[in-house]
Amino acid sequence: MLRSRAELIDGIRVLRTASLGNLLSVPLSFAFFWHFLRLALKSDVVHINLQFPSASLALWLTHWLIKGKTVVSYHCDVYRQRYLKRITYLFDRYVVRHANLVITGSPALRKHSEVLGGIHREIGAVPYSIDMEYVDRCLEQSSALELPAHFRQEGYCVFFGRLVSYKGTESLDRAFRLLMERQEPVNLVVFGIGPEESHFKKLAEDFPRRVHFINAFVSDVDKYHLIRGARLFLFPSVYYSEAFGIAQLDAMACGKPVLNCWLDTGVNWVAPDREAASTIMPGDARQLAEAITSLLNDPDRLAELGQGGLDRCRRLFAETAVKTRFIELVRSL
Repeated sequence: MLRSRAELIDGIRVLRTASLGNLLSVPLSFAFFWHFLRLALKSDVVHINLQFPSASLALWLTHWLIKGKTVVSYHCDVYRQRYLKRITYLFDRYVVRHANLVITGSPALRKHSEVLGGIHREIGAVPYSIDMEYVDRCLEQSSALELPAHFRQEGYCVFFGRLVSYKGTESLDRAFRLLMERQEPVNLVVFGIGPEESHFKKLAEDFPRRVHFINAFVSDVDKYHLIRGARLFLFPSVYYSEAFGIAQLDAMACGKPVLNCWLDTGVNWVAPDREAASTIMPGDARQLAEAITSLLNDPDRLAELGQGGLDRCRRLFAETAVKTRFIELVRSL
């Protein structure tokens, strides 16, 4: 986008700044710095989200001019750009130390973060939320997607989202092939797009009766119907860059059990082992295959974890409760 433009989204004015493209996953937007300064100087609260190196750099450059309060939402560390982060972390640590309020999505991120771990200051936790009423409204509508009849009859596991390596796509591919070698009667529905989609195209070609791959981002109505129809949600992410795992909330809101991995991030706080999830070691395809088989053969366990996740979702992640918590923190400044 070569020109900045303003939009109105849900009654809120949003300014999209011009960009020359991305470099190392970061937008190259010189216009961002101008608009940041222009708006920050007249704002009561300046709220930035990290990781976004341009935001921490902009706040570092202009903090001495800003009269309002500053809020930093810290979402995750950097893992892929091992050398670049040595520079960007300098600005991140500075704004985290000097902001009036710093919040994370989970207590686990505060404990294990490369940036936050060495900074001694109060840091709040405001989790990401899910609109439970919206989920219910989606499920009240009809889905246009058709699954093979035997998927509905026998049940299936579901995996969805951005198909990228840190989501555990390779280990899921290998695990499912192990299940097929053992002739386990397991069905898999995958939907999403991304650089790792070739894994699931090949799986669907090799095992057309057992794998149904929808190579697209589907509507929310279709998404929640696919989740509700599943017996088990697979979330085998393998890297710390999976800081929260918001897709787990989608499954928990539908009362579905989660199979996730030990990451020492918010993933295991959102869906704890033995309460809402069954948790295994990351990247272990054999253990993943065995966990899938074990859970599918234990319907009582599936029901227990599904109900536990639904209860936890209502208690901690309902949108109204999270909104109230965030507003209270900002008003306390």
